[in-house]
Amino acid sequence: MPFLPLDSPTRKDALQLVATIGPASVDLAAALAEAGATAFRLNASHLDAASLEIALARVREECPGAPVVVDLQGAKMRLELREPCEVSEGQALRFSLGHGGDASIPHPEFFSQAAVGETVSVDDGRVRFEVVRVWPEALEGRALNAGRVLPRKGVNVEQHPVVLERTTGRDGAACRIAKQHAVPALAFSFMTDGSEAAWLREAVPGCAVIGKIERREATTRLDEIAAAVDAIWICRGDLGAQLGLLALARFVGAFDPARCPVPVLMAGQVLEHLTSHREATRSEVCHLHDLIIRGYAGIVLSDETAIGRDPVHAVSTAAGLLASFRR
Repeated sequence: MPFLPLDSPTRKDALQLVATIGPASVDLAAALAEAGATAFRLNASHLDAASLEIALARVREECPGAPVVVDLQGAKMRLELREPCEVSEGQALRFSLGHGGDASIPHPEFFSQAAVGETVSVDDGRVRFEVVRVWPEALEGRALNAGRVLPRKGVNVEQHPVVLERTTGRDGAACRIAKQHAVPALAFSFMTDGSEAAWLREAVPGCAVIGKIERREATTRLDEIAAAVDAIWICRGDLGAQLGLLALARFVGAFDPARCPVPVLMAGQVLEHLTSHREATRSEVCHLHDLIIRGYAGIVLSDETAIGRDPVHAVSTAAGLLASFRR
C-alpha cells in the first residue's frame, strides 16, 4: 500500500491507513510503512513542542516523504493532572482553572459554560461526574461511576459543547513547528463549522486541513465542514461521549461517506482489540468491511499503534483486511 501525497488526485480511490505514532511506535515508522501504513499521525495533544519536534524528526528520518498529520488539540479540552488517580462512585473531585484543585482544566470557558446538574465526561466517558457546585474558576463534581482518571485525557460537558474563544497557545506552537518542517496536513479536533480551516491555512500556508467530527454541532453542519476542508475523520470516541451511544450508532448508520466531496476516514476503536491481542474481533472485522463497502476512504488507528503491544502487527492486520475488502 504505497504512500500517497495528501493532494494526490488519486487519493480518493486508494484506501488510507493512518497509524498514530506514540510511545509504542516512535521508532517503528519504517516498519509500519512496510506493514502498510499510508500516513502517520502525531497527536499534538499529548506532545509538548520539544517532543513533537523529536517525534517528527524520527518519522522523517525513517520515512522521508511520508505524509504526516499533526493532530491539533483544537477545541478539545484536556485534564492537567500530576498523576493518575482512582475515584470511587460518589467521590467528590474539584476541577480548577489553576492547580489549586484535584485536577486542572486550563480553559476559563469551561467554568463559565458548565452548570450545576450537567455531566462532565472524562476520557470518552470512562469516568463521569455530575456538577454539584460551580465557581468562576472551579467546579466540584461527584463521580457517577468508579474509575481511573488519567492525565491529558479529554474532558467535556455532555449536554453541550464548551465553545473556545480562541485557539490555544499549545496549538500555536504546534502550527509553528508544522510550518517549519513543511508538514503536509493538520487535523483540527472538535471542529464546529469548518471556519477553523481558515485559521490553519493562514498559520501554515499550503497545508491540507482535516476536520475531525467530534461534537454534536458538527454532525449537523457536515456540508459546511466538507466545503472547507480536504478530508474528514469521523472520531467516535469523543463524538460518542457527546451524543451518547445510541445517537452515535444512528448517526454513523445514516451518514453516507460516498456523498461527501472529500475523503472520509473512520477513527476511534476501529480495531481496538489489536491494542492488546493478536487478532481483531469478528465484530470489528465485519464492521470494517461494512465501512469500506459504504465508501469510507480508510481508517485511523489510534491506541492500536500508539500504545499497543505490537503496532507493526496491528498495521499489517489492518492493511491485509483493507486489501481483501477492495478485491
